Amino acid sequence: MKQLFDFFKGMVFVELRGNSPERFFNVCRSRKIPLYEVASHVTERGTVYVAKMKLRDYLRIRGIAKKSHCIPYIRKRIGIPFLLKKYRSRVVFFAGGAYCLWLMWLLSQFVWDISVSGGFVHTEEEMLSYLRTNQIVCGMRRDQVDCTEIERQLRIDYPDIGWVSAELRGTKLFLRLAETDMPLMQKEESVPVHLVATADGIVESLVCRSGTPMVKIGDVVKKGDILVSGIVSVIGDNETLVNRYPVAADADILLKNVKLYSHSFSRKVVEKEFTGKKKTGYAFYFGNKKIFSHMPSHSYTNYAIIAEDSVLSLHEHFPLPFRTQKVVTSEYIPATRDYTEEEAKALADQALQRYLSYLEEHQTTVLSVEVSTTVGKDKVDTEGKLILLSAAWEQVAVQEEEWRQQSSNEYSGNDDGTAGGT
Repeated sequence: MKQLFDFFKGMVFVELRGNSPERFFNVCRSRKIPLYEVASHVTERGTVYVAKMKLRDYLRIRGIAKKSHCIPYIRKRIGIPFLLKKYRSRVVFFAGGAYCLWLMWLLSQFVWDISVSGGFVHTEEEMLSYLRTNQIVCGMRRDQVDCTEIERQLRIDYPDIGWVSAELRGTKLFLRLAETDMPLMQKEESVPVHLVATADGIVESLVCRSGTPMVKIGDVVKKGDILVSGIVSVIGDNETLVNRYPVAADADILLKNVKLYSHSFSRKVVEKEFTGKKKTGYAFYFGNKKIFSHMPSHSYTNYAIIAEDSVLSLHEHFPLPFRTQKVVTSEYIPATRDYTEEEAKALADQALQRYLSYLEEHQTTVLSVEVSTTVGKDKVDTEGKLILLSAAWEQVAVQEEEWRQQSSNEYSGNDDGTAGGT
């Protein structure tokens, strides 16, 4: 610590020449002027003494040197005072450096980038939109980001997210997700409903939890048939109907049904043949605000634009709000050709696979695929049928007159809907 203070105050190494160096040392001692690292060495001119002393003390020894007939030559200067004198012509440079350091410190107090990873069902765009809704945006202060609260709120609003981690490193917020395949707990439905088939099919599985099953495994049903009724009958002694009341039908039902598949697209394709002519433009952004742009004009009739963004970053976890964008506009000539038969069938198969993946994502099991692709002169057609196993039913509200009228008829003992009397 003492060396640091000495550096700020300034130190000098002096070489003492003269007839009475001993007297010089004695007077310095009597006036309490400390000397450090005193040493001597012999030269052609005699014995020379070297010592280290503080800058302020050096300014006091002029009279002592005159009395002792010695001359203290400065051989080396150390400390802030000499640096300031040496670089006094570069004040603007050091002021700019100090300003840059202050600016870096200021920018480090904000969040300038948000990274989302691990999501499959919930995309990065969806999560960023959710964060914006909750006032978590780029440009906010770091001390306003509550990672624990973000994690808690995400688990509440997205029950299918099994694990979430929000971590703030430098000026970047990392959001990591792990989705779960566990089925969501369904809220108890209080409105009386029937479960009605949405397609023709065969009942493959039925597990009823609430309501009255109207079909059994192996039955053939048509679209609109009631699979599980939302009306429950209370049977008394002698198999007589005592009462009817509505409930929210609830069951796990799987139907095997046939779905017709049809997909067509043009055999002709327009490809881009680039001419090699291009224009390059640049833009500079601060946050989301464009502060500079140079986009050269062009007269291309057909062109493609490719934009490449680069974020200025001091470190992996220290992105800055400055972003450059390079925009390349390339001219091309459209050329029309026909898909080959192999290409056409490959594209048709890709479309079929995308549709099958879509069905599987919506809890539908594909049991069999029977389709064929026909490559015509101008069009490619894929047709056939898919045998599916799915929960092909929907909820339909129970009307009040359904169960109330039936109850009235049972009590009256008439089948014509009229009440009995005495």
